[in-house]
Amino acid sequence: MKAVAGRPRGHVRASPVWAAMLVAAASAFTPTAGHACGACVEDKIAATYDHGVVKRAQASGNVVVFCEVTGPIALQGLKDAVRKVGGVNPQSVRVSIQPAALSFTVDPRRRSPQSAVDAVQRAVPPGTRVSIVRLLPAQAS
Repeated sequence: MKAVAGRPRGHVRASPVWAAMLVAAASAFTPTAGHACGACVEDKIAATYDHGVVKRAQASGNVVVFCEVTGPIALQGLKDAVRKVGGVNPQSVRVSIQPAALSFTVDPRRRSPQSAVDAVQRAVPPGTRVSIVRLLPAQAS
C-alpha cells in the first residue's frame, strides 16, 4: 500500500456514498427518545404507571384504576381528594399534569372502581372531569 501525504499508512478513505450509507444504517438501529403527546390512552397510563403499585395491588386483590383528567387541575388538591376516598389505598395515588392523568388502587370488596371515581368527581372543582380509561383487575388466585 502506498502512503499518501497527510494520511497514515494503511488508511483508506471511504467514498461519500459509503459514508452516507454507514450513517443511515447506524441511525436505523439507534434508539430514539419517544415523545408522548398525551392524546392516547397509553400516554395517560404511562404517565402514572408504577410497577410496584401494580404488583402490590394484584397481590392483595385490589384493582388499579387509570383515569383521564380534563379541566383545571390542582395537583395537591386532586391527590388529597383521591386519598380521602374510602377503599382507595392512599399510598397508591399517582397524578400527572402533562398529560393530565390519575391512577390509584381500590379494594373492590369495599368499593367499585366507578364508585371511587364518582367520589373523586364530587370532590374536585367544577369544570374538572375525572373518567376511567383503563382498569387492571386483581389477578385470579
